[in-house]
Amino acid sequence: MTYREKDIAYENGRVWVLKKSDSYTVFVSGVTHSTSDSAYELSDAGFSIAKARADYLARRMNPARGLV
Repeated sequence: MTYREKDIAYENGRVWVLKKSDSYTVFVSGVTHSTSDSAYELSDAGFSIAKARADYLARRMNPARGLV
């Protein structure tokens, strides 16, 4: 699938949240591609959970960095 930069709802370091037509999906950037970690419903609550998951993963990958 092809996505555009405008489809990125949130980003923290190497972790980002994609707003799709039916869900928010958390991705982790790699060397050659991004891998999906989890998906949440397309609602305010779903976005809040996706954002919290992205922040958690970003801190876990680099504890000294924290939130960007």
